[in-house]
Amino acid sequence: MKLKSWRGLVLALCLVASVAIWYRSHRISQGQEAFERLGCPSCHIAGGAPSLAHVGVKYNRPTFVDWVSDPEIIYARLGRKPLNPGYQPMPRMEASHRDIEAISYFLSALR
Repeated sequence: MKLKSWRGLVLALCLVASVAIWYRSHRISQGQEAFERLGCPSCHIAGGAPSLAHVGVKYNRPTFVDWVSDPEIIYARLGRKPLNPGYQPMPRMEASHRDIEAISYFLSALR
């Protein structure tokens, strides 16, 4: 009887882990799509804004949500504008909450 309950527990844990991995992967791809659709690469890839290559190591998802929602929140929190010398301050984006959340997953994955 105990062996069956352990198997069920392991199976349930594997299922939960698989769903969590799928969800995160799905949100990252949605975020990349929103990032591109909203024109973010026109600055961040073209050189007019800092590279975001490893930004996921530096900040967490809630910070990215604040950042994309209203950069002024982050400028005030960190006490400097712009954050990276030599670049223009980031403008406030006209993005839906869904896009902002998705972009936060994408940026947090850039490690």
